[in-house]
Amino acid sequence: MSAHHLIVIGFDEIVANKYLPCIRDAIRSGHITSYSIIDLESQRTEIDRRIGTASVKPRGVVFLPDSGDRVQETPQALIEAAIQHLRVHGVPTKVYIATEVRAHEAYLRFCVENHIDSLVEKPVLAPVVDGRFKPSYITKTMDELIGVAADSAAKHSVMTLSRYHQIYNQKVIASLRERMERWEAPLTSFHLRAAGGVWNLQREFESRDDHPYKYGYGMMMHGAYHYVDLATQILALNADVFPDLQLRLEISAFGAFPIDQHQRVSQPIARRFADGGAGWPADVDASFRFGETDVSSTFRLVDAATGRTISLGTLSFEQTTPSIRNWADLPDDLYNVNGRTSSVDLEAQLSTLFSTHVHCYDIPRGVSADGIDAFARVTTRANAALLPDEQYVAEESFDGLFHSDSNRQLMQHWLHGTEHRSSLASHLRPMQVTEALASSVLTPGRLVTVPF
Repeated sequence: MSAHHLIVIGFDEIVANKYLPCIRDAIRSGHITSYSIIDLESQRTEIDRRIGTASVKPRGVVFLPDSGDRVQETPQALIEAAIQHLRVHGVPTKVYIATEVRAHEAYLRFCVENHIDSLVEKPVLAPVVDGRFKPSYITKTMDELIGVAADSAAKHSVMTLSRYHQIYNQKVIASLRERMERWEAPLTSFHLRAAGGVWNLQREFESRDDHPYKYGYGMMMHGAYHYVDLATQILALNADVFPDLQLRLEISAFGAFPIDQHQRVSQPIARRFADGGAGWPADVDASFRFGETDVSSTFRLVDAATGRTISLGTLSFEQTTPSIRNWADLPDDLYNVNGRTSSVDLEAQLSTLFSTHVHCYDIPRGVSADGIDAFARVTTRANAALLPDEQYVAEESFDGLFHSDSNRQLMQHWLHGTEHRSSLASHLRPMQVTEALASSVLTPGRLVTVPF
């Protein structure tokens, strides 16, 4: 495997703090020769500050002009000029796309069409048409990009939590797959609730860059995608273990939006934070301009040939949940500025034979809002009378977890050329489910069908 020059598009706090050590190690091991940065002119001061404290300096930096339009794509000509300027003669290029999600598609399209290895942050893309988020374009765009990518040897991957996770992938999915294959048992029930613990004040929906609300889409196109991907991987076990079945997913969802938030939180606490009502008109169109904060949905997985139900379940992705935020203004010296404390609860069942339940939640350590790790408890129940190798009830606990370890493993594999679990093509189904959920939320309760 030849060494590559890495171009990082979007040098934000996450890249600087979480992934720069991976890049430094890849340079030391000879998989990467050097790296360069592309970012926006408006971010020059912050980028220069991060570079000044970086343990390894970039070979080059290009600042692109801001479009002045909150949803306008970066022109392909600008992308091409910037990448051509930063390329190293005689050295192949890799591109890590870490921009805001609205810009993913333009950079990913350039990499796919020009046969350049890429890693794009989750979710893959968020199509915008006539200035508004259009989830109905997700599958069409994904199909197009995957089709073009298939004609090239270049590899394209997606950065998401649940592909190398110590609990979700190595414990839950692996154990379910093994039992389903051994017992020829379908997955019949799946419930997942991801509580983000993110408290945005009303005024922050318009001002913050770290969350996508002001660009017209909500948390479905941000942190919730990790768990859409996880849920889809688990539901897809039915298709993997029973390949002759033709499956379809039927799903219906409801959401809560920033316009709803003020009446959903404690008024005495909101007053302490000077968090008044929404500063925008309360008409229906304006209600959806910022995207959803919370989603709850129900689904069934159906045998398309017979119409019979195989799996039932619920998916909930919520941010208006307990956090540790106790400051009225976002501090400059914190990464966890919103006081996020995540809690994920999931249960998967194989009819009357077996179930696995996982509760994985953040635990604040010390006085710093950035001092957080996670704890997980995995509980299984089984019909041990029929399955003598199983226990009726078994429990395992895991302390000192860090969700970001999964992301760093993915990054390391991609930098070393060994990433194979999170290809662009493997994210078609999760993005189809994302489209279905987002479409149903925008038309509350609408039943949407996804081929599975």
